[in-house]
Amino acid sequence: MAFKHGKSTSVFLGAKDLSPFLNAADFSVDVDTADQTTFGSTWKTAGVGMAGSKSDFAGLYDPTLTDLISLLAIDPGPAGTVLTYAPAGALAIGDRARLVSVVETAYAESSPIGGMIACKYGVLGSDDVGDGQILHLLSLDTGTTTGAEKDDLAATATGWQAHLHVIAQTGGGSWVVKLQDAAVSNTYTDLAGGAFTAAVGTTAQRLTGAPGSTLRRYVRYVATVTGGVAPTITFALAYSRNNT
Repeated sequence: MAFKHGKSTSVFLGAKDLSPFLNAADFSVDVDTADQTTFGSTWKTAGVGMAGSKSDFAGLYDPTLTDLISLLAIDPGPAGTVLTYAPAGALAIGDRARLVSVVETAYAESSPIGGMIACKYGVLGSDDVGDGQILHLLSLDTGTTTGAEKDDLAATATGWQAHLHVIAQTGGGSWVVKLQDAAVSNTYTDLAGGAFTAAVGTTAQRLTGAPGSTLRRYVRYVATVTGGVAPTITFALAYSRNNT
């Protein structure tokens, strides 16, 4: 068994690392069902409906995090906001993560007279949930870099998802982060559709491979910078292979 403590949970929403502000997270996926049991049955039967996911987070209020309030309380965020949630933390390449395109649905604050001001927010998934893994920890890259190889033991032909969260950039320049895959170790080519739009500041992006598209056994990333003076980029990157 390999049980995990919740203290290292990581939550990346858009171009923000919300982990330092949060102290509770709940994530769920469910499928609607409709009872179709008829007279004479000895067991209930049900028709399968639509799937859905939701996430609820709670933490401590920080008045400097003003864009969180504007996203959630003033004008609900559009479907397609990028959420990556790593329940045991994004501490090492291969740590498990949930990749979800979400719409923000709720925000609340509470001010107890004897405690810290708290906040809560909730989101609903607007697309398939990716059960994936971290490919780049939230950390700084200096200049063009090539990531370490991730061996997933087998190729899949069920589509894929990838999330990029650029938290900070310095030195100017334009960064392109892309995925590469290989059937044989260290024989990489660019993954079709696997290049994120060039980033010139903070950003969050989501890519998806069409159902039936192949992701080969080995995966890595390449971050290429053009221009700038001593450019750096701080980002987190995760990907998943679709289950079906």
